Amino acid sequence: LPQFMRAAQITDYGTDLDKLLSIQNNVPTPRLGEDTPPAKFDDPMLLRVLSVALAPGDARVLSGMTRELQGPPSFPYTPGGDVCGIVMAMPDEGEKDKKKKSGKERKYSFGVGDRVAARFVNKPMGMLGEYALVSPAVCDRVPDNVSSDDAAALVSSGTVAVILADSIQEGDRVLIYGAGG
Repeated sequence: LPQFMRAAQITDYGTDLDKLLSIQNNVPTPRLGEDTPPAKFDDPMLLRVLSVALAPGDARVLSGMTRELQGPPSFPYTPGGDVCGIVMAMPDEGEKDKKKKSGKERKYSFGVGDRVAARFVNKPMGMLGEYALVSPAVCDRVPDNVSSDDAAALVSSGTVAVILADSIQEGDRVLIYGAGG
């Protein structure tokens, strides 16, 4: 892995993304086992990012409207929470042994080299770079017939839509907000 990567970052709150967001070429590449994910979750895995979807939560964080709840922890800040990428490294085998002893071992349907989609954990942050640390607990393998862009967009927003659609009954009136493109 390169020592540094490119990432889109912000240095302050606001609503004009053209003024807020800039591409930086010297952002340290996250290292599995060395770096703590910005959203502070356990057992991260490393992805080479292919696509990121920004959601309403990202806009709230960038604006500063939810700074007490969702951060960011400091500036400069790399936004983005929903991602599709290639698994570069999984949590350390030693961590799996610890989990076996505690009875919390997880088996994943993917491994190094697989294309996965992940949603954010705790806070939407850190995905708008060439590499990102994600939680394998909120990842799944992306089928070959789904594009990386679609996978990143579906991971959170699509999940909410499916959950809400399941509660719609025949005869209900439904407003689809923002469907005009």
